[in-house]
Amino acid sequence: MRSTSSLTGILFVATVCFMLGGPSTQSNGAVAQTLSEQAPHEMSLITVGPNIQISASMPSKMHGEGLIVADPTNVKRLLVCSMFREPEMGEGVAVYVSEDGGTQWQRTFESGAEDHASDPACAFGPDGVAYLMMIPLAKRAGNGPPHVPLLRSDDGGHTWRTAGQTGYIDRESIVVDDTDGRFRNRVYAHGTSVIRTTDGLRRSGVALYALGRVADGFGPRVERASVGERHLFGMGNSVVLSDGRWLGVFGEIKSYWKTSGSAEAGSQVFRVPPEPEGMSLNVAASDDGGSTINDPVTVSGWHMPNEFVRLTSVCPMMAVDSTAGPFKDRVYVVWADARFGASDILLSYSADRGGTWSSPLVVNDNSRHPDKVPNQLLPAVAVNNAGVVAVTWLDRRDDPENLRWRERIRVSLDGGETFEPSVIVSEAPARFDGSERWPTTASTTGGGTPVYKGDLFRLLIFAPIHTYIPGDYAGLTADAGGTFHPYWIDNRTGWHQAWTAAVRVAAKAVRNGSPELAPLDDLTQFTTLDRIRSGYDPIAHVATMTVRLRNTSTKPLRGPFVIRAIRLDSENGDVEAVGASNGKAGAGAVWDLTPAVDGGRLSPDASSKPIQLTFRLRNPRSTAERYIDRFNLTLVRLYARVLGHLS
Repeated sequence: MRSTSSLTGILFVATVCFMLGGPSTQSNGAVAQTLSEQAPHEMSLITVGPNIQISASMPSKMHGEGLIVADPTNVKRLLVCSMFREPEMGEGVAVYVSEDGGTQWQRTFESGAEDHASDPACAFGPDGVAYLMMIPLAKRAGNGPPHVPLLRSDDGGHTWRTAGQTGYIDRESIVVDDTDGRFRNRVYAHGTSVIRTTDGLRRSGVALYALGRVADGFGPRVERASVGERHLFGMGNSVVLSDGRWLGVFGEIKSYWKTSGSAEAGSQVFRVPPEPEGMSLNVAASDDGGSTINDPVTVSGWHMPNEFVRLTSVCPMMAVDSTAGPFKDRVYVVWADARFGASDILLSYSADRGGTWSSPLVVNDNSRHPDKVPNQLLPAVAVNNAGVVAVTWLDRRDDPENLRWRERIRVSLDGGETFEPSVIVSEAPARFDGSERWPTTASTTGGGTPVYKGDLFRLLIFAPIHTYIPGDYAGLTADAGGTFHPYWIDNRTGWHQAWTAAVRVAAKAVRNGSPELAPLDDLTQFTTLDRIRSGYDPIAHVATMTVRLRNTSTKPLRGPFVIRAIRLDSENGDVEAVGASNGKAGAGAVWDLTPAVDGGRLSPDASSKPIQLTFRLRNPRSTAERYIDRFNLTLVRLYARVLGHLS
């Protein structure tokens, strides 16, 4: 890990009077964009191993969405559950197991024509038992949707047997309580369900099943329905906190039905760009082992990307810090969002068990220039045993046609407040040059069939949507040794195949982002920065502001006084801070203010000497250039914390 340099002698400060505090109860507050990619030497703390083709035993079958999970009892054991497609059967599910940390993979399960399925979900329990769920697609005798089976493996994913089932749920997710509490080893399965109201309306909802001992089977279905004009869409996964609290994440369309009592949709799920904030991103919790679900909490407003325009997916993903470190039980959610004119990967965190959430930040660190607005897709998030947060996604910044992608990873060492520059994981991009291969899909409807019933049959042959959107979700896990293992899809071989690589981070999570700053208190709420003057040189593209640090509390404060940048962006180009003590130019930059404070102490209402803030814009554009629905007037926007000591 790069250490912070000596905190002396630097008076160039990068902050403004808008301070970012802890998690806000405002779910749709300001969202900060990130600095563009930094120099390659900034990436030395992340090491990416060779790419491994997980699905090499099925080289000519198109793979798609799936997950990767690590056995907590065996540092070398990994399990992947993945969808695949083939012409005769359609969709299926395959399971792959590695016993050597992801270098070699063995296929241990493959659904057949009689049990073809989709939407795989898999998990390990704290005792090394593996679990697998999938949505069966075979026709069921009688009316109604099929049940969703639960499979269990007692030998690390090598052999499987049926262990139970739930009622029908869509985009199902599975998680096992790995705590030492009263619900240890309890299996939770949840997903989207259709609930019929007392007046006959069909409304979407969250359905949760909890399974104690396998012999007990799943308990009764617990539901939370979307009522009125709202509609659930975009189901994510779930996590379990150290006290046994279960948390699941999902999206909700604010106005979907024509009226609250209508059975007819009044708006489209996918809006024409620029997409409005037509949804909210919510979490629901259960504190009693799945017997009840608490009232949902809003994480953020959601400009859900148009899937067919952005060629991206809409399923959010969640992770929790299960360590005993400084960010224990901090919960992280990532999702794709179109509020900035493209499909970006956003992250928000909760430091109070899902009660309140931080303002979202953009994780993908590509240039923000409007002439190059790549649509990023398929985010995943995980936390390793050192408390390091990692986010992966499929990145399109290098493709002018906005089609090809490469897997990227970005890590945070301070609980999701700032992120190191992203690193490319995939050694080759997906390709769409006419040589890509995929199986056709066909359907027959009309005539006497119940769908599109009419005088004429309708026969369709089409390419699967997974050609350009490789599924609704992707996976990322951290093994017991702290190594990250992403799961992604690309078609460098011609066919969409499942891939992984070992990613090691030579650092651990630490308060305030570094050991040198860890002992300092957060003084943000006790101080302010009084503006004195500002300026901008349009030739050099340098913006400055002069401020004074002032103690607004009733108690004296003592140094060292430090300002730490949390987020930095501009509406007029890519911005970098100049003169940081630790040499950083974006989020995570640190400036020492101690020399500007006489005696290293600030009495109540006392101020420091004047301090100049300096920023440089790269790739600037005209302030008259339109940006979605406003002019580009903000040259610099920075969120920061003031650190020091409470006397």
